[in-house]
Amino acid sequence: MNINTRIKIYIAVAVFLLATYFLNYTGKENELPEIGMVPEFEFVNSEQETITLNNLKGKVWVADFIFTTCTMACPMMTGNMNIIHKKYKKNDDVRLVSISVYPEYDTPEVLTKYASQYDANTSRWYFLTGEESTVKRVIKDGFKIGDYEDIIFHSEKFALVDKKGMIRAYYNGMKTEDMKKLKKDINTLLKQNS
Repeated sequence: MNINTRIKIYIAVAVFLLATYFLNYTGKENELPEIGMVPEFEFVNSEQETITLNNLKGKVWVADFIFTTCTMACPMMTGNMNIIHKKYKKNDDVRLVSISVYPEYDTPEVLTKYASQYDANTSRWYFLTGEESTVKRVIKDGFKIGDYEDIIFHSEKFALVDKKGMIRAYYNGMKTEDMKKLKKDINTLLKQNS
């Protein structure tokens, strides 16, 4: 076998190995893990409509836990959620869900006023309230973030949920760089689930 034939064989093997690597591994590090399913729930939104997990099936959605009288993390979290809302306001495949951890105060009327401060389209960004026991169960059995014994000590995390109701990632709702990653991951899920 002459030198030119050997070189051609080495090049062909190298191209084959590189192609195999890229086909099998490229993008795997960008895949979002399946963390856990969101449990069934029933809440009331700011329009006094019942919202369940079924209302969100088929949508990519972002959830957070807030309360309207919070003066610490919630305003920044809701401001960052509003950035996401503005980006996807016209995309019917995306929903935002802010669940109150102070349901005895955060009535639908209070949530309506709160939503209006952010010019929220409440048909795409749900502000939800309900029984404290339901909020605790959803935090404990579903999202696994925050203090489910005393829910007022809520998490600062946002959770990204796919169209099947599977939690795929968490983000710090206080950090701008996490919002950039969240937008990128929403786009990834929209492409995967289209």
